[in-house]
Amino acid sequence: MNKLGPAAFTQHRFTSADGTSLSYFRQGQGPALVWVHGTLSTWDDWRDVASRLSPRFTNFVLERRGRGASADGTAYALEREVEDVLALMQEAGPGASLFGHSLGAILALEAATRRPPARLVLYEPPFPVSQRIARESVDLVRTTWKREGPDAALVAAQHHIFRMLKPEQLEAFRQTPQWAKQLGMMETFLREVSAVADLPLGVDRFSAVDTKTLVLLGSQSPHVLLVEPAHALAKTLPQVSLRVLPGQGHVAHVTAPALLASEVETFLTAR
Repeated sequence: MNKLGPAAFTQHRFTSADGTSLSYFRQGQGPALVWVHGTLSTWDDWRDVASRLSPRFTNFVLERRGRGASADGTAYALEREVEDVLALMQEAGPGASLFGHSLGAILALEAATRRPPARLVLYEPPFPVSQRIARESVDLVRTTWKREGPDAALVAAQHHIFRMLKPEQLEAFRQTPQWAKQLGMMETFLREVSAVADLPLGVDRFSAVDTKTLVLLGSQSPHVLLVEPAHALAKTLPQVSLRVLPGQGHVAHVTAPALLASEVETFLTAR
C-alpha cells in the first residue's frame, strides 16, 4: 500500500478473473463508490471529482489495465475489462455504487447486468445507436500514428472519431498538459475504440437492468457519438433519470468538477 500526496489516496492491488494484477486508488469514508475512467484517460483525471465525494463515500478508483501500475493481458477484449470492473466491485463489497465515464460507462453498464450495483451513474457512454464509429476512421488514425506519430494521430482522432472540437478549440487543447499526456496512450486508445466500433447497434439489451441509474450528458457534446446513446438509455432503462450538464461537453471532470461531483452526490444520496 502506497500513500500518495495531499489528497490522501492510497494505492491497492487486486486480481481480475484472467489473473491480471490491477491497481486501484482508495479514499474517503462511507458506502463504496467504484469509478471507471474512459479511454485517453487515467485514474488521476478523476482525483478531483472523487475527492469531493470522499466525505460521504469510500472511493475505489480503478486504474484500467495497460495503464500505470495495472498489468495487461495477452489479448485485449472489452470482456476482460468488464471482468476487471466486476472484480473491483467484489473488492468494494456489498452495497457499492458504480460510476463510469465514456468507455468506462460502457464497461460499467455491462458489469451491472451481472452484478447490480446499489446505484449506477453513466456519463456519456458512446454506445452506437444510429451508426457505429467507422472502421475506416479507426484505420486512418492507426495509419497516421504509425506514419506520422502520436500528435498527428490524436489530431486525426479529434477530426474523424470524436468530431468534438472546432479548429481554435483543438489548437488550444494541443497546448495543454492533457494533450501531452494523451500522446502516450494511442496504443490503448486504438484497441479500445476498435472494440467500441464492433459493438452491436442499440441498447435494447440493457432493458432488464433495474438498478437506479443516472445518465449524464453535456449540453455541448456531439449528437451521434454521445447524445443519441444517452437519450436511448433514458428510454430503455427501467429506473433512469437523465441530467444535462449546462455548458459542458465530454470532460466535465476537468472543466466543471464541482458541478459533476454535485450531480453525482445528489443522485447517490437521494431517497
